[in-house]
Amino acid sequence: MNTVGTVASALTAEQQEAVRQPADTRLLIIAAAGTGKTHTLVRRIEHLLEHDLVADEILVLSFSRAAVGELAARARASTGSSRFVVARTFDAWALDLLVHTRAAEDWHHRSFDERIAAAIEVVVSGQADEYTARVQHVLLDEVQDLEGDRRELVKSLLTWLDCGFTIVGDPAQAIYGFQVRDGGRPDDDGDMFTWARQTYSDDLVELALTRDFRARTPRPDGILRCGEALRTIGGSGSALAKQIRDEFAGSPGAGRLTDIVDGFPHFDGTTAILCRTNGQALDVSAELHRAGADHRLQRRAHDEVNPRWLVPLFRDHRGLSVDRDDFAEHTGLTGEPLDVVWPALLTVARTGSSRLDLGRLRTIVAGGRLPRAVCATDTAALTVSSMHRAKGLEYDRVFLLEDTVPEDSDEMEHARLLYMAMTRCRDDFFRLDPLPRSKVYAKTCRHSGRWGRYQFQFAGRRLGLALSGGDVSADRPAGTEGFTADPLELQDYLAREVRPGDPVMLTVLEQMPDDDLAVPAYAVTHGGRPIGVVSRGFRMDLARYMYRSAARLPEHASWPSAMTNCWIDDVEAVAGGAAQGRRVGLGEHGVWLAPRLTGLSSFRYHRNDTEHDDE
Repeated sequence: MNTVGTVASALTAEQQEAVRQPADTRLLIIAAAGTGKTHTLVRRIEHLLEHDLVADEILVLSFSRAAVGELAARARASTGSSRFVVARTFDAWALDLLVHTRAAEDWHHRSFDERIAAAIEVVVSGQADEYTARVQHVLLDEVQDLEGDRRELVKSLLTWLDCGFTIVGDPAQAIYGFQVRDGGRPDDDGDMFTWARQTYSDDLVELALTRDFRARTPRPDGILRCGEALRTIGGSGSALAKQIRDEFAGSPGAGRLTDIVDGFPHFDGTTAILCRTNGQALDVSAELHRAGADHRLQRRAHDEVNPRWLVPLFRDHRGLSVDRDDFAEHTGLTGEPLDVVWPALLTVARTGSSRLDLGRLRTIVAGGRLPRAVCATDTAALTVSSMHRAKGLEYDRVFLLEDTVPEDSDEMEHARLLYMAMTRCRDDFFRLDPLPRSKVYAKTCRHSGRWGRYQFQFAGRRLGLALSGGDVSADRPAGTEGFTADPLELQDYLAREVRPGDPVMLTVLEQMPDDDLAVPAYAVTHGGRPIGVVSRGFRMDLARYMYRSAARLPEHASWPSAMTNCWIDDVEAVAGGAAQGRRVGLGEHGVWLAPRLTGLSSFRYHRNDTEHDDE
C-alpha cells in the first residue's frame, strides 16, 4: 500500500523536506530535543523503500540500545514498510560484521572496544565488501555521542561505501566524551558534524528540525537560547556554562525529597528524578524505598532483564526446537507481545524456516544478548536515574536534584548534562534540594568499579557496596547451593511472591562446600527466607572494595555479617548448569528463575549492628 499521502500529512514542512531527499543524498539533520527525530527517521526509511530501495539496502545504526528500541517500536507501529528494516547499535553491527568476515575467531567474548577496532580493520582492508555489498544508504542516529574508535568506524564505513547517508544528531546533547580545548572550543577534531561538513562540502544537504513536539508546555525562552548556543559551532566556554547553570537555578523549586515523596503516587503520567551521578541516584532510590514509594532505578544501557516467561518454555518443552504455536503455548504470550517477540527471537536463534533453536537461544540468554524488544519492560510511573542514563528518554515531569559540581570537573560537560536533563520533560521541570548531608558519602571504588559507602572521618572504613544485575549466582538453582530447600517449590515462590521493590537482606553463609574463594558467600533472604546466593563476581568485587584485591587478602580479614538496604529489582530467567537443573526437575536446558538485586547496601559487622548511614 502506498502511504505517501499519509506520511506527508503527518509531517511538518521541515520533516517533509528531510524525508523526501533521494536515496543518494548525503544528508545531515540537526534535530533538537523533542523535535520528532525518531518519527522523521521512520518516515525517511519508508520513503526510501517506497521510491528507491529494498530493506536490505538500508543500514540503520544508532549509538544506544534505547534509541534502537525506540526506532524499532515506532517502525512496528507504522503501517508502512519501515517495519522490515532492522536497526542495530554500532556495537551489535560490528559484532555481526566480524562473525561473518572472521568467523574462526570467538568475537562474543571480546570486549566492545576490541570488536570496534577489529571492525575498522575489516572495513578499511576491504574484507567487508561482500558483507556490505547491497548497502545503498546508511542511516546514522545519535551521532553526537560517537567518540574514539566508534566514530572512526563510522567514518571508515561511509568513506568506503561511498553511498547516500542520513546522519542525525544534536550537538547540544553531546554528553559522552565531550572535551574542551585550552582555547575554550569543543574538541571537534573528527567530530561527526564537522567531519561531514568538511568531507562532503560540495554536496552535503544540511537540514534542521526545530519544532518541539515533546514540550506540551512551552519551554522557557532561556532554555531555547541555551540550546541554540550549544548548537553553534564552537558553542562552549565559561559564559555559556554559566548561562545554562543560571537557567537551571531560575527554574521552579520543589523543596526536599521528603517534602514531596507522598505526592508521587498522585501524579498522572510518568515522573523522573534525575541526578548528576549514579551514586546519588542510589541514595535517592534508598530514600524512596524507605518511604514506600514505588519506583524503578534506571539500569545501564546494556543491563537488560531476561523475561521470566522464558522459564516455562525451557522447562516444559521437550524438543530441541519450537515453532510459533508451541512457543505461544509455553510462554503464554499472545497478541502484540507475541507479534513483537517471536520475529525478534527468530533473528538470533532461527533454525530452519520458522523454528527457534532452543540450544542457541539458551546460549544467548546465558550471554545476556537477547534482543532489546524481547527484554522490554513496562515503564514505571516514577523513575530514578542519573542524567547520563536518561539520555534519549522523556517523561511528563522531571525533578532534577541539585548538587555541587566537583571543582576539577569539566564545566561544559556538566552544563550540557543540565541542558539535556531540562529537556527531558513534556510538561513540568523542577529543582529538587540536595539530599541532607551526613557523615557517610558514596563514591566509585576504583578497584571494583562499583559505588561504595565511605565515612568522612574514617576514610578506610567500608560501609556498603552497590548491587546490580548478575550479583545472584546462576550456576545452580536456588536451594541447591549454600542452603538447602525444595528447588521446585522455591521457583514457585520466586514467581508468585517476590516482587520488584521488595526488601531483601544478604546474610553471611558460614560454609560453602567445594568453595575455593577466601571471601564469604551470602544468602539473599526475602522475608527471612533464603531465595538465592550471591555470585562469585560479587564476592570478588567485595574483596576488591574491602582490601583492594581479591588475590591478596589479609590473614584476619574482616567481613560484614549482613547487608541491608538491598531490594529486588526484578525476577528473571537465568541460564546455569543443565545437569543441575535436570537433576531437580527443572528441565533439560538449565534455565530457571533467580532474583535480581539493586541498591547501595549498608554493612552490618555484628549481628546487633544497625545501618551505618548516619554514623
